[in-house]
Amino acid sequence: MLLDLHTHTHPGSWDSFLSPDQMVDLAKQSGLDGIVLAEHDWAWDAEAARDLAKRHDFMVLHAMEINTEDGHLLVYGMHKYAFGMHRSHELWGHVEELGGVMIAAHPYRRQHPWNWESEKEWADAIDRAKLNPAYRFISAMEIGNGRGKLEENAFSTRLAGLMGFRVTAASDSHAKDDMGKCATYFERDIRTEEDLVAELKAGRFWPIDLTRGKLLADPIYHDVPEDLHDRWAEMDEVHRQYLESNPFHRRD
Repeated sequence: MLLDLHTHTHPGSWDSFLSPDQMVDLAKQSGLDGIVLAEHDWAWDAEAARDLAKRHDFMVLHAMEINTEDGHLLVYGMHKYAFGMHRSHELWGHVEELGGVMIAAHPYRRQHPWNWESEKEWADAIDRAKLNPAYRFISAMEIGNGRGKLEENAFSTRLAGLMGFRVTAASDSHAKDDMGKCATYFERDIRTEEDLVAELKAGRFWPIDLTRGKLLADPIYHDVPEDLHDRWAEMDEVHRQYLESNPFHRRD
């Protein structure tokens, strides 16, 4: 199934131009199976989210996008902002206590090279980005962001690949034209927030560029690969080796 894990509506997110009802209508038109409302530093009331879903007969889950000193983190399984969450390690303490999970949103921001033509600048920028302390706590990276440029998403893809993280794609929708550009495929059906958190922890997902090349150049992300399980295993091995050589990023 296809889910958009990162969307914003107004007034929950001040910079969005989409009402919740518009968001759901656009998601249905895009052929998605569900959306996750991930407002900035604010959480939907569970009953309000259920009412929206029921009104449209469409799956609507809710999460949060937290602005931290180490970048924006998508948080699933937590619905309340607390003082101190601008520090990624304190945010993780709250998320872990609730059994939730975190994903790095658009990791290219404030990280990518200024000169896209310079391989040295690419390498330097990647080396700096890998030192982000928030990456001790995430389970995946959003490599396909619907509002990102091709080069920006390429930076996220390269970073995630070197660190061995599982990867997602989402529209990060704030306006009508953002919707339907990308989504995340889940191997198993998801019906509840608990299902979503479990599948994110298990890593059974894959990013899909629905534009087929405007966001992610590699065609492996334009559909679900036939060797999906092998690719997951390769990612896990890269991540294991990365943690062995970089103890800084171990959660323990």
